[in-house]
Amino acid sequence: MESFELIDWAVALLPVLLMAGLFAWLDVFKLMSPWEMIACVLLGTVAALVAWPLSGQMLDTLPMGYSFYSRIVAPWIEEALKGIALALLFFNNRIGFKLDAIICGFAIGAGFSVIENIFYLARFPELTTAVWLVRGLGTAVMHGATTAILAVTAHELCERALRRKGGRGFNPVMLLPGYVAASLLHMLFNQFPGHPMEVMIVTLVVAPIMLIGLMRLGEGETHRWLVEESEGHRHWLAGWSDGGFPADASGRRIAALAARSSPAEATLIRDYCILKAELVVAAEEELLDRDRKLDEADEKRLRASIERLARLRKELGRTGYAALSRLLPFSRNDEWELSELKELIDRD
Repeated sequence: MESFELIDWAVALLPVLLMAGLFAWLDVFKLMSPWEMIACVLLGTVAALVAWPLSGQMLDTLPMGYSFYSRIVAPWIEEALKGIALALLFFNNRIGFKLDAIICGFAIGAGFSVIENIFYLARFPELTTAVWLVRGLGTAVMHGATTAILAVTAHELCERALRRKGGRGFNPVMLLPGYVAASLLHMLFNQFPGHPMEVMIVTLVVAPIMLIGLMRLGEGETHRWLVEESEGHRHWLAGWSDGGFPADASGRRIAALAARSSPAEATLIRDYCILKAELVVAAEEELLDRDRKLDEADEKRLRASIERLARLRKELGRTGYAALSRLLPFSRNDEWELSELKELIDRD
């Protein structure tokens, strides 16, 4: 490969990946590990690998030209595929706060753009470096930004539904408003094929400023959420002292469940609730600490607590755990915090 070809590949592929890494570095809570970033990028590459033959099939079979497809149809298909990749993360509760929603979304879009640009580099090697500069700094950043907008919009709607109704599940309908917004922005970007440099400059200026602004807002929201949730969980944990139950609705329902159970089962219920609350509080403390590191003593203690929690769940049995889990006051975010704590311990 000639040196000028290497430059073409570098300007087409590297800028968006470096930008994704920059956003992860700017996250003061360090919510995503390098492996999680790589996984998100790979999800985006899978979406692009699906999009490429799908686009070719549509162009071959439907009565439309490439210009119409690129300007009107492609944005909706590509954002839908990236949205499906994002939905997998929501379904598996891999997104906890707006910060990691933004970073996950951008990383998926970055992965999508990398594969898309590799296809174009292989198919049109004769194009100039200026074209690849536009694709690397314009189109690729647009893909990342639109998916980040989709992710942060879906996260906000999920949080509002959680505050209003409670519950722990993810409703895919929450993706629709962000999907429409992302597709419209993508479609707007594609309306100016005759002015690629101007569109690249606007994208390169607007997208990072917008995303960094959203990240700063997300940081404030994350800190407030963690402080408020930690205080609430500490209060709930204190309600178990002296053999009692928390005075809130969750505590009363758990007390009723324990009263209907045998003494041995009631002890398991109490131990499980106390230990899980302690671990959630520990996870929130670790996130607020921001250094994402544990000393050896804390690591051993927390690892033992997590293992004991798993044993208690097993001892409760499938039916007993199902009955108890519906009564616990822990949200999707709390479960995500626990998963982050487990991953931190495994990494250490």
